Amino acid sequence: MKFGENLQKLRKEQGISQEQLAEKLGVTRQSVSKWESGASYPEMDKIVAICNMFHCDINILINKDITEERQRKDASSVVKEIFSGITNYVKKTIYLFEYKSLKDIIKMCVQVFIIICVILLFSIPFMLLKEIVVSLFYTGDNWFSIFFAKFWNFIFHGGYAILAIATFLYIFKIKFLDNEEIIVEEVEEDKDNNGEEVKEDKISKIDSSTSNEKKKVKIIKVKKNDFSLLDLLVKAITVCLKCLFVLFLIPIIIGTIMLLIGLVLLIVLIFKGLFLAGPILLFLGGIVFAVVLIELMLDFIFNLKFSKRRIIITIISSIVVSSIGLGLSIWYFLNLNVINDVPNSFNIETKEEVYTMTDDFLVHYDDYSFDTKFVEDNSLTNQVRVRIDYYIIANDVSIERDKNEVYLNYELVEGVNIKQITDSVIKDLKNNKIHTYDQLGSVSITITTSKTNIEKIKDNYQEYLDTYY
Repeated sequence: MKFGENLQKLRKEQGISQEQLAEKLGVTRQSVSKWESGASYPEMDKIVAICNMFHCDINILINKDITEERQRKDASSVVKEIFSGITNYVKKTIYLFEYKSLKDIIKMCVQVFIIICVILLFSIPFMLLKEIVVSLFYTGDNWFSIFFAKFWNFIFHGGYAILAIATFLYIFKIKFLDNEEIIVEEVEEDKDNNGEEVKEDKISKIDSSTSNEKKKVKIIKVKKNDFSLLDLLVKAITVCLKCLFVLFLIPIIIGTIMLLIGLVLLIVLIFKGLFLAGPILLFLGGIVFAVVLIELMLDFIFNLKFSKRRIIITIISSIVVSSIGLGLSIWYFLNLNVINDVPNSFNIETKEEVYTMTDDFLVHYDDYSFDTKFVEDNSLTNQVRVRIDYYIIANDVSIERDKNEVYLNYELVEGVNIKQITDSVIKDLKNNKIHTYDQLGSVSITITTSKTNIEKIKDNYQEYLDTYY
């Protein structure tokens, strides 16, 4: 059945009817119809004629899927075509400068300078777009904003550099290389009776024989093509779009890798007894959609021929799977019991010091990460008890005193126990609850003394703030 399907595909690609194909092969339309349906096969001379007509291999025509073979051939020859194109580009550029007059070279350099200036002007809207994107995701001086700003600065600057270079090279090719194509040919020359050379065109002598009547030379011809500004503009826009696709392909690939890592982590959670069907389907659908999106971009950039039917089916399937996964994820997380606290499995460290109360005694307690409590104990008329409570997994705190001032030496712990936090989160999710961990980095200060001393400590601290701030 491969032959019939392949014949039908080839015929439709060429836009000819069964009657037209039958007329070219010298058979009836009914014969072509039977070939395509698989009811009969043509004779060998007709198969050879079909192969010559559609420029295909006889083995592929009869035994294989011609669409898949073309895709495989196109995909495998991309690197070879790119390398060949770069080599031809360099060779043509060398020929162009070698055989042009000085006047033409100066004129060409002026035009190249104008093209470069125009490309540089396009950097202004490009950089404005970069600032807009960065400002949209700016959330303050935190690690996310700093990382995002640096990442997009690199992407936009690198992307613009690639876009500018690619645009210049393409315009140079269209304007100069293709407009003045240099063709190198080898021809034979005859000598007349007086020994003078007879040339067909302007000849650049490369190789010669010493005594032969005929010798090999290379002729350099310049083929002038019609140059259309509209065609150049269309091609330049196409190149710009391809470069933009390359620019946006980078974050898509990075996002796909992140989705793959997330899917692997979700699969690992299954072995720990936690099966999150919704997120798994959501990540799986997102990965498939991203891969198809990458295929479409590569198809546009490198003119690869992927199966459109497969791509459409895959896109629809990924959207359906992602939608189901999103719905299950929303339903699951809406039913979680959110607890605004830290689990009891995290150990709390307590430190306490007792100080003698003086008129200028000062405790530095007002900090955004401190939870300060004052406890009245009228028996402590000459003493102040300072106690701190904190989670040792995140903090390393000590009570320090400098003369009449008490303050906390507060440092974050290096190398937080990620495993303990991960195990705690997994345990919570198994029980359909989740802790917020908001207080994990906080420090609780409890100051216990008499009411009079408490008022004095607050007054001293306020006076300190008024003096230094």
